[in-house]
Amino acid sequence: MVGAPRFWTFAAGWAALIFALSSVPGRKFPDLKVLSYDKVLHGGVYAVLGALCFLAIRKTWSLRTSWLIGASVVAATLYGVSDELHQSFVPGRSVDMFDVLADCIGSLVGSAAAAVALPLAEDPR
Repeated sequence: MVGAPRFWTFAAGWAALIFALSSVPGRKFPDLKVLSYDKVLHGGVYAVLGALCFLAIRKTWSLRTSWLIGASVVAATLYGVSDELHQSFVPGRSVDMFDVLADCIGSLVGSAAAAVALPLAEDPR
């Protein structure tokens, strides 16, 4: 489909940014765990990834919206799992399954928001 590689590039670029941030050793990263801001940050970052995955998958395959959202959430959440595993090798960082849960919820919110916003953006009225 037209434009699919561009959208995959955006999603991959955002994933690369997540990887770069996850590579920062824990002692050099600001402590964001006050009042669980860490989970909110995870949710927000993965909401963007979920939306970008939704757009890329939508441009690649013709699927029902519910399948597009599901595929986007699965893709972003699997990336979140791999990110947590990556952090286990970074000094001062650790694996946190609640981070993966925040990633999953964020990707669901982001992909659902993209699904709702896209038809509104395409409406010619």
